[in-house]
Amino acid sequence: MKKSALILLIVMVVAACAVLTSCQTKAQEPAVEYMDFGLEFKNKTEKTVVGLYLYPTGSAELYPNIVDGFGMDGKWAAGKAKVYPKGFVTRPIADTYEIKLVFEDGTEMIISDIELLKADSDGRLPNELSFKPDPNDIKVQFDDDEDVQPAIDEAIKAGIPLDGFVPAI
Repeated sequence: MKKSALILLIVMVVAACAVLTSCQTKAQEPAVEYMDFGLEFKNKTEKTVVGLYLYPTGSAELYPNIVDGFGMDGKWAAGKAKVYPKGFVTRPIADTYEIKLVFEDGTEMIISDIELLKADSDGRLPNELSFKPDPNDIKVQFDDDEDVQPAIDEAIKAGIPLDGFVPAI
């Protein structure tokens, strides 16, 4: 009798482990796909930007501050200097994205419905984000100036995103 009780106990433990493993596997979220977005950033807002966050629409996570990667001591001045940082950020693939700009004076601007995966008529994805005082005037386009894409390609080749965000695999 003792042997059959032990066998029954082992079978029950194995069955319980199988059920728990099955439940745990089902509870895992689907894998998130990421993409590198090579971009040139233009600040034409007439204000100094201290925070620039690019994230999928509706995301609770803003991701790291991109301005910190511009090498400008955390302050990205607007206007006449025509300092247009170029590089890349890695983000989850999404239909649309939002950008949150935080200005030195403490005000903020949210720009919604940015389509970074919408190709132009030549099949090129946008590589320029140009911000203006009105959030509805953002330019999301492919900039074919001769210095833009090579600088972006070099940054991607170097493998160092502007904001330092590298997804965990």
